[in-house]
Amino acid sequence: MDYDMKEMDAKIRVLRQTTQEVLDAAGDIEAVRRNAKRILASVKMLELSICDLCELEA
Repeated sequence: MDYDMKEMDAKIRVLRQTTQEVLDAAGDIEAVRRNAKRILASVKMLELSICDLCELEA
């Protein structure tokens, strides 16, 4: 199986940043805020799986 841990790490970081920007822009739109928070929770799981491994390799 081919994979690039550093590339995945970078993409996960972009996901977090983009989702946080959506959350910040959501204002009073509760559905957007709620779903963005769910996405951030999923991104956290990705970070624990991938980003932390990348830091250990460095």
